Amino acid sequence: MPSKIRSRGEKPAGKSLRYQPEFCGRLLEFFDVPPFTVTEVTKRDGSISLVETAAQLPTFAAFAKMLGTTCDVLESWEKKHPAFRAAAQKARDLQGNILIQNSLRGNYSASFAVFTAKNLLGWKDGKEELAAAPLVVRWESEK
Repeated sequence: MPSKIRSRGEKPAGKSLRYQPEFCGRLLEFFDVPPFTVTEVTKRDGSISLVETAAQLPTFAAFAKMLGTTCDVLESWEKKHPAFRAAAQKARDLQGNILIQNSLRGNYSASFAVFTAKNLLGWKDGKEELAAAPLVVRWESEK
């Protein structure tokens, strides 16, 4: 049976990565990217056009992969380490900003933006009903 070939820095499967305080800074650095870049492109006729390219949306899954661990491990760090919990919340805010900026500029499709905002950021729209208490009406007779 062939063994899995690992890239440099990747942790062996089955070994859990131990939390290190430096992961807070690395998490924020990973998520703190410009939402998009603008590049000048010279056309054949010599005119210049600006092309906007959305950044790759940073995710916790991609960060976990970079560290050689899983999202479950990151979630356990959030529960156990207040500094990592605070960094993760800031990372979600940065992620949300990237999503919003690219959605408003038309760099992401509307259906992707709505789906992602609901699933990653917990957003809801007016179509989703909130569980309401039943309405109770009492009739009182006049005496």
